[in-house]
Amino acid sequence: MKLIRIIIGAALGAIGATVLAWGGLYLFGIVRGPGSLFDTNPDAANRFFALWFALALVASIVGGVNASRR
Repeated sequence: MKLIRIIIGAALGAIGATVLAWGGLYLFGIVRGPGSLFDTNPDAANRFFALWFALALVASIVGGVNASRR
């Protein structure tokens, strides 16, 4: 039962990080106006996906650790 709790905590952390990253990208697109950020700056896509991966990794670790301590 504890393993399932850790897995769910890690999944919720990763989902939260995904919502945060893509929500921020969406809001940036609304503020910025027409045209994709990735079209104008191809390096921005690499940075975004690397940051998203790192954020999801850290959030899933924190979520799993938090769930294991309860």
